[in-house]
Amino acid sequence: MKRNVRYKIIIALVFLLILAGLIFGFFSSRRGNGEVQSAYDYTRATTVTATKKTTKKADTKDTDTKKTTKKTTKKAETTTEKLAEGKKRITVPGTYVTVLNKYQDALKARSNKTALQKAGLSTLLPELYEGNPQDNVGFYLNDFNGDGTMDLIIGVVKGYQHYPYAILDYYTLDNNGDAYSVFQSEPKDYYTVCTKARVLEKATDGDKYTVWYLYGFNSNGMSLTFKEGLLRDKYANEKSPWFLAKDLDGDSANDKHLKKEDGKARQADLDANRKQLTFTKFSAYHPATKAK
Repeated sequence: MKRNVRYKIIIALVFLLILAGLIFGFFSSRRGNGEVQSAYDYTRATTVTATKKTTKKADTKDTDTKKTTKKTTKKAETTTEKLAEGKKRITVPGTYVTVLNKYQDALKARSNKTALQKAGLSTLLPELYEGNPQDNVGFYLNDFNGDGTMDLIIGVVKGYQHYPYAILDYYTLDNNGDAYSVFQSEPKDYYTVCTKARVLEKATDGDKYTVWYLYGFNSNGMSLTFKEGLLRDKYANEKSPWFLAKDLDGDSANDKHLKKEDGKARQADLDANRKQLTFTKFSAYHPATKAK
């Protein structure tokens, strides 16, 4: 009997101890806000915190990469500078430095036609060697046709009488960022730029035959697109030589004949739309570094 009582007391004590442990565990696992913390809550909180730290680190790395890339690109694209007439320092894309240096060297040396052809420069240049050639020719850096790419235009400066408005060379950047020649002038076949991002070509053999071709630019700015043409062909008609051209073949036989007054009026309109760019003279071009 005594043994049975003893067993019951022991069992009761064990039960009380287990119950006390459970109660203590329940209250000790509560948060300050009264919410019970579970294993899921802890895992989720840890994961979120770790994710935020990782994301922040990745974002910082991305920012650093962008900064580095931008800095590297700027250095690669701007390998030289030139000092303009107004003492304003302007950066020149590195790919255009070679072109500018070639033109400056040719102007200084008064290079002949053969040397210019070998260097890939406009053979119109010898027509501009009067006085100081570097004062007669200049360059223009801007996005002329509005396609988002910086263009380089070599041309005759304002006030010089030979070939007024003439553009010797027009460069843009290709898909690799290299200088790409869109068009180049020659004696008796030269280009001028016009308003509305147009280009006018004038080619002549003298008094008998002259053509004017008006162009626009294609979408990437790397080629010209024909808009309209005007012919003065005295071989075809001495007294009324004007024709409206709808193609580039130069043959007035398949073009629309115009009255003399209409032909002259159209020529006047084309000439009036020519645009004089503000060129920086080559005499003011001082590269900080030589192109490789």
